[in-house]
Amino acid sequence: MNTTSNQPAVQVDDPDVVAWANAYIQAGISVIPIQANGTKRPVGSWKPYQSQILALDRVQLLFTQGLGIAMICGRVSGGLEVLDFDERAEETMARWRTLIPEELFARLPIVRTGGGGFHVPYRCSTISPSQKIARTSERKVLIESRGERAYIVAVGSPRCTHHSGRYYEQIQGTPLPNLPVITEDERALLWRAAASLTDLGDNLDEHVSRRVRELCPDLSSDIDQSKPWDDFDVRAEWAEILRPHGWTSTDGEYWTRPGKAEGSSSAHLVFAESGIEILTVFSTNADALAPQEGGHRNWSKFGAFAQLNFAGDRREAAREARRLGYGQGGGDRD
Repeated sequence: MNTTSNQPAVQVDDPDVVAWANAYIQAGISVIPIQANGTKRPVGSWKPYQSQILALDRVQLLFTQGLGIAMICGRVSGGLEVLDFDERAEETMARWRTLIPEELFARLPIVRTGGGGFHVPYRCSTISPSQKIARTSERKVLIESRGERAYIVAVGSPRCTHHSGRYYEQIQGTPLPNLPVITEDERALLWRAAASLTDLGDNLDEHVSRRVRELCPDLSSDIDQSKPWDDFDVRAEWAEILRPHGWTSTDGEYWTRPGKAEGSSSAHLVFAESGIEILTVFSTNADALAPQEGGHRNWSKFGAFAQLNFAGDRREAAREARRLGYGQGGGDRD
């Protein structure tokens, strides 16, 4: 990758793991020790450090020269989020760079990973759980994010942390452990540029429909497709329900509420025990679909359709669903 660097590449022959761990902590980044044997597994439980940063007086105890370092993403580290370029990393990074303003790109730390990919860490007031942002036509992940409840190998780890025997090294940008703080708009720009590199090889809606068919468990025998609401839950597409009301998605799995820039998820899809796909909304600003008192709220397709179009009147929604061809034994619609 031909990067225009405003900093020399970080080359560490014999990294002082304790010193690096101290530096990250002093910069407000939660770190944990990981195995330096190619597995990158945490040493002990890392759950406590998802919500609190390790005390400096314990660094010497937990970190030794035989271990690597991982940075924990999320709010505990001041809104740390990372874009992870893996598949076809050189090509993907080169294309992504052309879509980013030079001033913004120059601020971003770029870390070459042991596997030849790239990490792009930054801080932002808006972050989300890890998401797959761009894929190849073979469904391999080009770019994904590392967010809440995720960690990444940090610069300063020994060579043997990755099975390749190569260091994680910074090749440009704000010198680590300092991290640039970017705005919500800048983050959205980075994510939109990443999502635009998706190469599904077909229409997104067709991809989402196929993904549902491939992943959906067997439907419960309690589902009666002669009923318009059950049939709607089985055969309707979330895109048809949400997009007319301003919801957006780059992958059909994570959805962004109306009025919010793409790149921040407000809801995601999961499967209920019945085999029906459910929308879990966790944004309190999601208007009609928002949780009533924080937390999250689950919506079936028919429930969301009724709420968005008929203020929750399921009778009217059922009448409209039947007019659209649902409730006829699950047959194809015209």
